Amino acid sequence: MVRRRVAGLVLASVAVAGAAGMYLTGDKVASVTDGDTFRIENKQPIRLYGVDAPEVENCMGPEAKRRLTALILSKRVMIRQPYTDPWRRVMALVYVDGKLVNEIMVREGLAEYSGLGRDEAARMGAANSEARANKRGIFSERCYQKDPPDLKCPIKGNITLNVKTYYLPDCGHYSETIVEKYQGEAWFCNESSAEKAGFQKAKECP
Repeated sequence: MVRRRVAGLVLASVAVAGAAGMYLTGDKVASVTDGDTFRIENKQPIRLYGVDAPEVENCMGPEAKRRLTALILSKRVMIRQPYTDPWRRVMALVYVDGKLVNEIMVREGLAEYSGLGRDEAARMGAANSEARANKRGIFSERCYQKDPPDLKCPIKGNITLNVKTYYLPDCGHYSETIVEKYQGEAWFCNESSAEKAGFQKAKECP
């Protein structure tokens, strides 16, 4: 039995040698929070490393949660290279039935690759490129929109580095701005509704 302390908690695990190094077989998955976060039986929350799934309330969020639930709930997962991020969240590469869960979620378009991935960076990067090229899930026109679905609501709500701004059709950069609904971005019919949602007019606007 191996005990590893992460974020002030102990993960009790069985050491398993694999071709890619040492794995930790953790407790069974007790619950799934959303498309990239779950808890194991000792109540330790784990987040898929290098993966950003939509919040449950955003575009494809419910689908991402359902898929991760189907993949891992009540199953014993293999947790590899766990570490604590600056916000004290445990991040890890997660495997079930010999498959990399992080990669599956990205390849199916239910999460976006963040650019990080440790030993599996190349696999997840390739999976992200494939999902984008085939317009799967969050990269489909349902969630990834350049032109307004409703011409009466053409204002683009954009989120960059947690800063919410909106663009009118006559604003600079309007034409190249993408509304990524899976990120919580949205379309608005008027400026007042955009401002009520916490967005401010972009500096590029007249």
